[in-house]
Amino acid sequence: MLMRSAFDGPELNIPPRAAVSLLTAEGSLRPVMRAVEVRGLSALAERRFDWDDLCRNALEANVFYESWMLLPAIEAFGEGLDLRFVLIYAESGAETKGGAETNGRVETNGPPVLCGLFPLERKTRYKGLPLKSFCLWRHLHCFLCTPPVRAGFERECIAAFFDYLRDATEGAALMEFDWVNTDGPFYELLAGYLNETGKVRFVSDQFTRALCRPASDAESYLTEAISREHRRDYRRRLNRLSEKGRLEFVALHREEDAQEWIETFLILEASGWKGREASAFISSASGRSFFIEAMTEAFRRGRLMMHGIKLDDNFIALKCNLLAGQSSYAFKIAYDEQFARFSPGVLLELENIRLLHERDDLEWMDSCAEPNHFMLNRLWTERRTIIDLLVSTGARSGNLAISTFPLLRWVSRKVVRPTVSLLSAGMEITR
Repeated sequence: MLMRSAFDGPELNIPPRAAVSLLTAEGSLRPVMRAVEVRGLSALAERRFDWDDLCRNALEANVFYESWMLLPAIEAFGEGLDLRFVLIYAESGAETKGGAETNGRVETNGPPVLCGLFPLERKTRYKGLPLKSFCLWRHLHCFLCTPPVRAGFERECIAAFFDYLRDATEGAALMEFDWVNTDGPFYELLAGYLNETGKVRFVSDQFTRALCRPASDAESYLTEAISREHRRDYRRRLNRLSEKGRLEFVALHREEDAQEWIETFLILEASGWKGREASAFISSASGRSFFIEAMTEAFRRGRLMMHGIKLDDNFIALKCNLLAGQSSYAFKIAYDEQFARFSPGVLLELENIRLLHERDDLEWMDSCAEPNHFMLNRLWTERRTIIDLLVSTGARSGNLAISTFPLLRWVSRKVVRPTVSLLSAGMEITR
């Protein structure tokens, strides 16, 4: 059960801006957009029904910002942070193009319709500079921060959000759109709005990570992705492992007990290097609670894809994938290090690729991996770009700071780093 957290605070209503037009170019009525700032976990949880409806009709899916995933994360990892959640509502107007559940149209003459949700963390400094900033909140186990925006209301929603940033009582000079993917409609929407309005922005960082998009069949995919030598090596490892006992590839089905699988994953993960470094879920009460609650709810909603390798009825590798619409995310994997020489993690990833090819409802799987993940970069053929985009909220300090960042980066690369390298070399010589 979700409990009220110590950082629960008041809810602030931001009046709608007159700048949001009520009329489209064709003359049809458009909704008035209103931003509601929620600072409490309980108040946010009360909006779960509208939130779930928004995610079902979102311009772009992101499993990490859905209610069943984000609410337990806030409870587990949000303590002591200045978190606030900006909800954008359409309050009135005639019907407009949108929502899949109404044959492409959404009625806004009735109750307010939730059109966007932006989980924010407010910081008093940006990279050591005395500049207040907002950023899309990302906890340790969140691998994508693309916010849900309702299809059909996307332009009005993003405009209302930037109005909020400009007028928020406790505002900030900078807005960080961190860990947003560039291959989807949200980034296209954001980039178009920034170009249209001329807002000052700066790409502070970007990287790519592995993505799996199924081919005609699994064997064709693996033949293209993996060299003949490596395929032969993986078959050899699988054969050697099967000599140790009865080997099975198994998957969690709807009629099974998910709790047994979830608890087994926690134990298996903690048995390896994550347990030794105290970074496993089970290493902290909050981490364990988050994983159990989120995965249990994912299973209940049919959003958990879990499979593994058993040797003599004992799991030696387990993998958790999360589903959102036609997208999927490789969330976590664990294996028994006693069998490391057989590469059970790689063998399970190969099985994962085969299972993905058996599903007609999934278009791709995001690896959620580090940019230079050796194993996944070898097995998965495509890449997705993740960007950190810094935008001025309109404050003069924000405009000035972002305008100078490219110069500061150039100076850092051309002057500071070579100097540091020379100094380091000198230190090595004098030792």
